[in-house]
Amino acid sequence: MGDEAAHPGDAAGAAALPLTEATSGAGVGARSVQAWLEELLSRAVRRYNRRPRPASIAASTGVTERTQARGVIRRACVRSALAGGATGALSTGAAAATAETNGIGGLVAIPAAALALGGETVLRLLLHVQMLCELADLFGLRFDPDEPADVWALLALTFGVAEHPQDTDDPAGVLVRSARERGSDVARQLAARLAGESVARNLVPVLSVASSSIASWVLTRRLGDTGRRYLRYRRALDGALCDEALRPHLDRLFDGLWFIFTADGRLKPEETALLAAVLRQLPASARAGLNERLADDIAWIEGLRGVPEGARAPLLCALQIAAAVDKVASLRERKLLAHAAAALGLRVDEGGLGRMIREFEEIGALCAAA
Repeated sequence: MGDEAAHPGDAAGAAALPLTEATSGAGVGARSVQAWLEELLSRAVRRYNRRPRPASIAASTGVTERTQARGVIRRACVRSALAGGATGALSTGAAAATAETNGIGGLVAIPAAALALGGETVLRLLLHVQMLCELADLFGLRFDPDEPADVWALLALTFGVAEHPQDTDDPAGVLVRSARERGSDVARQLAARLAGESVARNLVPVLSVASSSIASWVLTRRLGDTGRRYLRYRRALDGALCDEALRPHLDRLFDGLWFIFTADGRLKPEETALLAAVLRQLPASARAGLNERLADDIAWIEGLRGVPEGARAPLLCALQIAAAVDKVASLRERKLLAHAAAALGLRVDEGGLGRMIREFEEIGALCAAA
């Protein structure tokens, strides 16, 4: 799928992850690695959700995305870098022991280093899940431990084990698969990718300590920033998704989100994850002809004329939030909003749009209902 074969960690991951057999001998039994990782992630989310909720991002609490959310990411980066550095040190020690004992020391040192690499993969996954859960808490959200599809989508999209919708002739199919995908469908690929990256980073003794720490920091930061933006999107749009007047017309909203997110080019990972989350709420009948709909913004705008009166204002409000939530509303997005508003018999609230952008920039959430 996509550019997966070209990823430098994949070859190493293929060698590092005959984990099904390895774990079977270590007491995991007949369960596959992907099922084990899926259960591990669900347990981590469930355990986190037992914690009391902290103050969430809002003007009234003084909690902001810029300070608290970025602080959560920094702490996770430090922990991940320490874990990566420790693995690099063990790999360096294993190489030194093997060289100094003419290979005899490698009988113990090499298996120990291999176990350390596997342990780092699992530890890094747990650190990443905890970071995402802490970020969700700050935005007043929590992941469902029985169906943590959002977590798997963020991991898959951030680490490149999911196909990008705009890289195929079937974007609707990619989004539908992302919406339906269970953790077991991506867990093995994700484990291979993470393990492969760990092996690749630790191939060169001595340098592996620094390279492993830096790479762990960068990967954790990438996931944290993607998760932070996705959760900002989710919190901002959850109200619209739950609006009873709008629920019969979520297909119109889904198409509109696609056109706004793609107005300036390529979908970002957090936008793809949000589209998959919205698609999960659509009935199967609303997915018919989706590729054709996503290729024709003019037909979408014309179709807005048939939206009932009571759903028009909530729909336009949701579209304005979607344009503002990335903290900038481009000229193309504003033109699209203007055409949509005209079809709905309404006008874009330019002042409200500017206010939303400021609130997303300064706080990370809207102060009140838009």
